[in-house]
Amino acid sequence: MDHGATEKSVAMVRSEVLAVISLALQPKNFWKVVNYRRPKKCTCISCELWRKTSFPAPCLFAYVAWEVEVENLVTTEGKNDLLTNYFKGAAYTAAFYVGLVTNTGFTAYAAGDTAAQIGGTNGWTESVVYSNANRVTWTGGSAAAGSIDNSAAQASFNINASDTIRGGFLDTSNVKSGTAGKLYGEADFGTGNRAVLNGDTLQITVTLTV
Repeated sequence: MDHGATEKSVAMVRSEVLAVISLALQPKNFWKVVNYRRPKKCTCISCELWRKTSFPAPCLFAYVAWEVEVENLVTTEGKNDLLTNYFKGAAYTAAFYVGLVTNTGFTAYAAGDTAAQIGGTNGWTESVVYSNANRVTWTGGSAAAGSIDNSAAQASFNINASDTIRGGFLDTSNVKSGTAGKLYGEADFGTGNRAVLNGDTLQITVTLTV
C-alpha cells in the first residue's frame, strides 16, 4: 500500500471539507422570515385584546406557522445607490424599509427591478396586508466581518388580512405601495405555503453582506 499517496488523498479530502465549511460560514445576503400564528380560539389576554380592539398585541401562545431562510438579490439600482452614496456621497443618512411581495400575479424577480416600477413593470406586486402605517423600518446593528443585520430589532408586520406572501424587498422609501426611493434588494420566499392570516405576526431579519 502506498501510504504516502493515502496520506496525500486524506489531506486533500480534509482540505476540501475545510473549504466547504469555510464557505458555509461566510456571511451572506439573506432573509430569515418567521410567521407566528394565534391558535384558534386562544383566550390569552393578548388575543382577547386583539379581538376587541384590533390592537396587534402578540399572542402569548403563538406558534410558528412557517419559516424560511432565502438569499437576498441585490438589484443593480441598489448596488449603484450603495456605490454612489459611499464613494461619492456627503452627509448621507441611510434609511431602509422592508416591504412584502404578494404571490398574486407574480412572475419573477430580476436584478433590473427598480422602486419606480413597483406595481409597474417589475414582475411582482407589493402586498400591504398589514396594519403598520408604513413599510417597516430596517434597523441595522453594528457591522462586523463585512456583514450587518437587524436581528436585534426585527422588522415586525402585524398582518390584518389573508394573502400568500411570495417574498420581500428592501427600499429607501417607507410609503406602502409607493414608487419613490431606491430598491436595494429583494428575496423570493418560494412557492411553498406562505399564507398569512389576519392576526399573524411576520418577523423578518435581513442580513446584508459586502
